[in-house]
Amino acid sequence: MTAHAETAVADTALADALRQRARAVPEDWTVEVCAACTSTNSVLLDQTGRDTRLLFALEQTAGRGRRGRAWTARPGDSLTFSLRHTFALRADALSGLSLAVGVVLADALLARGITDIALKWPNDLMRADRKLGGVLIELSSPPAGDTTAVIGIGINLALPPAGDYAHAPAALYPDAPDREVWLDVGAALADALARMLPQFAAQGFAPFVDHWNRYNLHAGRVVSVTGDRTQLCGRCLGADRDGALRLDCDGRVERVLAGDVSLRAAP
Repeated sequence: MTAHAETAVADTALADALRQRARAVPEDWTVEVCAACTSTNSVLLDQTGRDTRLLFALEQTAGRGRRGRAWTARPGDSLTFSLRHTFALRADALSGLSLAVGVVLADALLARGITDIALKWPNDLMRADRKLGGVLIELSSPPAGDTTAVIGIGINLALPPAGDYAHAPAALYPDAPDREVWLDVGAALADALARMLPQFAAQGFAPFVDHWNRYNLHAGRVVSVTGDRTQLCGRCLGADRDGALRLDCDGRVERVLAGDVSLRAAP
């Protein structure tokens, strides 16, 4: 047991209830729920083994998002979990994985009646221009040459505490939901990921690209993309088949691969 996991108190009853509702999750997956941990991504990254594991946390004390940002939430306000899965693929074959994850999460929420979901490249879930949640994927390559992906997901069930956010937050519900809603939403998202993984492993992001572009928050809008080595402004054409963002920059199409960049609507 890792240093992270030693402080995590398992809730086996909640994990059993979650598995019963997540009917698409294969029987050989491990499904765990802990009362609190530092970060579900950190816990799974510290573990060894090739089995697929789902870890939900009722509270994260050191949750994080892209670019080193903290994920702030009070217990019960957020659905936070990570999925560890080993692909028989090289890391470069997983391009577009975060976008595919966004598509199936958006579909699962739409099926629950959340009709104003959008996706912001490369890995944010939005309601209008407010941030509902995000995806953080961290990769490692075992000696066998395969690639292990830890897919971290955070969704605001209720609004987080006031703070200085890069994007104003949105939430699924006006107030923190009860246990039954938490279980239903968690199971729906777990099922969506379970159905997505085999298709992505076989075909990559290509089967999801048109669907992602229909959710694209910035479709047809002028945006700026900035990063350590990137400074572009152009009309957003959407995602390419490998997950790259396509921009029309004065008639010249530029491609931006997901990395340490920031995407904003131009003023």
